Amino acid sequence: MKKKLVTIAKWSLYPLFYLVCLGLFGYLAFPYERLRDRLIEEFDRAEAKHGSAPKRLEIDALTSYWVSGVEVEGARLYLPPSAPDASASKSSVPGFGSGASAAEEADKAPPKETLISIDEAHARLRLLPLLFGETKIDFTVGAFGGEVNGTAPVGGESGPLEVTLDSLDLAKLEPITAALGVPLKGLVTGSLALEPQEGKFSKANGTLELTLADVSVGDGKAKIMGQIALPEAKVGDLVITAESKDGALKITKLSASGGDIELVGEGKINVREPWDESVADLYVRFKFSDGYRDKNELTRSLLGAPGSKMPGIMDLDQKVKKSKRPDGFYGWHIFGPLKKLKFDPSTLDGPTARPGRGKGQEPTVAPAGGKANAGGKSNITFPLGTSQAKHKEETAEDAPADRPEIPRPPPNRAVDMPAPEQPDRIVPAPEPVMPERREPPPDEAAPEDKPE
Repeated sequence: MKKKLVTIAKWSLYPLFYLVCLGLFGYLAFPYERLRDRLIEEFDRAEAKHGSAPKRLEIDALTSYWVSGVEVEGARLYLPPSAPDASASKSSVPGFGSGASAAEEADKAPPKETLISIDEAHARLRLLPLLFGETKIDFTVGAFGGEVNGTAPVGGESGPLEVTLDSLDLAKLEPITAALGVPLKGLVTGSLALEPQEGKFSKANGTLELTLADVSVGDGKAKIMGQIALPEAKVGDLVITAESKDGALKITKLSASGGDIELVGEGKINVREPWDESVADLYVRFKFSDGYRDKNELTRSLLGAPGSKMPGIMDLDQKVKKSKRPDGFYGWHIFGPLKKLKFDPSTLDGPTARPGRGKGQEPTVAPAGGKANAGGKSNITFPLGTSQAKHKEETAEDAPADRPEIPRPPPNRAVDMPAPEQPDRIVPAPEPVMPERREPPPDEAAPEDKPE
């Protein structure tokens, strides 16, 4: 028996040794450089289908990480510059805005690409969850002066997406500074947890918590609207919290106070796949403190001195003027996909404050039977529009006094002529009477009847 067991073990060790050697030498001799080139080639091929200004990807090195992972060093993603806005180059204020001659505009350097640089990153497939039918990938990214850690599921039943941000430098987040047009400073920490439903992140539930510490805007060198350098304005700590339900990430808190700028906002982000297709609908308001506006002669000229009726230079711009609210805040509506956000001036407090009927909203239709609304008027809607007839209980006294009298056109006599009366019953027309034929007298015979 013992000899038989030794024989079985001997023949079992040979294939096991072969598999171990195959995996070891395959791991050591895997062509990671060719894999890197293939990744870049596939990325370029996918971007070529999107348009004439695709993104560019560069990777310095791609190597193995432990047994089931890969490590990337020196990855750079170049985002194409956004198309220039024609309205932004023209200012309604003389001598403000672009303020450059045609020769200066021609000499101006073309817009640069936005760079997202990753110093080092690695991702590894977790082996233990595979025993329970779950596929998860752990990743760590060293970028923007900090670190991003997390776990990403592969498949709908593999758990939530968990991401932790640790001390990311706002000054190195070029996409954000490029979108705002002013330099930023501060450190970002926080966490994101999203659990997909039915395998889709567009229906995910979860939470978002971010803290931006010691935030400041401007550096005294970058020019606002291409003309005036805004002195550094301290925002303080900006706190953002949100909750996601069925793919709608609702902002529950977005505020910062105590610095040179007071900021508050609200809104939501509808999560889509891929993530840059997610649609934002945010309302952000900010106000400069009186101490910052009165900081020096430049801030008094740019923002207006406290208590002065003379508007600042910034308020003379048409877009900024439209965003100015009676309470001194500047309101902006940030909307569109995350990959191409749009900024419009808005004096509203949020999406629920839009007065009147919005674009594309259906008109109100009364239920069947013509049930009257709270005002006592009928809300019946016809296929060609709402009836303009007065309600049967409405009199001339009920009509508004300031309602303009609409002149009526002169009557069309061809139309206004009364129609001829019709008889009560139809009388048949009389039959025509034929004239009686007269015979000629006897002495007046026809010429052919006379004797020769």
